Amino acid sequence: MKKKKLTAEIQPSVGEYRAGSARILKGNIYTLSCFVSGPDESWTKEEKKQMLKKLRESLLWLEKQARRYNVSVNFDAKGVYWLEKDIKLPTIVRGTGSGNEPVDWVQKLLYKVGYSSTLDFIDWVTKNTNCTNTQVLIFVKGKGRSYAIPTTTKHNKERYFVEGAVLYQKYSTGREKPSAPIAHEILHLYGAWDLYETFKQSAENAQRAKKRYPNSIMLRSSVNNIDVLEVDEISAWRVGWNTNPKDWYTTFEPNKPFTRNKK
Repeated sequence: MKKKKLTAEIQPSVGEYRAGSARILKGNIYTLSCFVSGPDESWTKEEKKQMLKKLRESLLWLEKQARRYNVSVNFDAKGVYWLEKDIKLPTIVRGTGSGNEPVDWVQKLLYKVGYSSTLDFIDWVTKNTNCTNTQVLIFVKGKGRSYAIPTTTKHNKERYFVEGAVLYQKYSTGREKPSAPIAHEILHLYGAWDLYETFKQSAENAQRAKKRYPNSIMLRSSVNNIDVLEVDEISAWRVGWNTNPKDWYTTFEPNKPFTRNKK
């Protein structure tokens, strides 16, 4: 029987999460960055430097936000593949927010850079660092809507255990992306939900979130100054920072009907 292709649309954002390489947003975390482009375009060295600067800004912001919840997060351990030249792909899929984007980027890129197995990469991180969580960030030249690739216990371990995010250089409009979308997608890897309207999240929940958490990075992330944003209490619970959840948090779960008698 032909195996069904896994896409972002059928990739659950909830369920048996904390099942992959990015389990809980605490302690030492290893970040691998990859720069990818298609056959007719390439990153410049200056563009890569600017993107890595935005990455540093987003990681420092996440560490600062964690301290608000008395949690320690350390992103000092990092690696970059092919900083001098790009990882070239014959075609580049542009994210659109449809939920049909491919979710095999991490597996393909780890094979392309020389790992015989994605779990070999995890073995390397375990043996060579003191990190307990690992994330792969794929920076893609050009336009597109960024998205995260989390996993659950239902997914093939070799293909999807190593979790990552696809981060396009620019928005679909052509505007350069600031640092906040990087932090937004990283939070998704650890279980945070979108609080704005999506193909999964309801307009009603988005309106409720806007009233409660107008500055949540899971509600809006296109601002140029990341410091005006925050990790709200629901997202903090999802990523493991807030250990005192309220019953109504689950009413914001994507694809879950809102019960009006819960406040």
